Amino acid sequence: MYQDQIFVLLGHNGAGKTTTISMLTGSLDPTVGGAELFGMDLYKDQAKLRQIMGVCPQYDVLFESLTCEEHLSFFYELKGANPNPKVKNGEIQKLMNDLGVADKKDALAF
Repeated sequence: MYQDQIFVLLGHNGAGKTTTISMLTGSLDPTVGGAELFGMDLYKDQAKLRQIMGVCPQYDVLFESLTCEEHLSFFYELKGANPNPKVKNGEIQKLMNDLGVADKKDALAF
């Protein structure tokens, strides 16, 4: 993969695409091997790497029992962003305002 380029992983069903991405993003632990990104160990430096990388899932990741605000809070935590509650709440409110969904903050996803 090259810096400043979009990477696409293609393959037939069962080829291991989802498993590979799950390991590279830290949602699944590998059994063997390793990976490096920007000179950092993907497994030892995961908190730092989550600040600079992301993944776009094939399907929407929404949970029926969470509100708009709860979803943003959940993903904020996954990203490992600033743990200060005032900063977190401020960023979530700004995002909801920017997206035009502030009036739906307590609405369930489904």
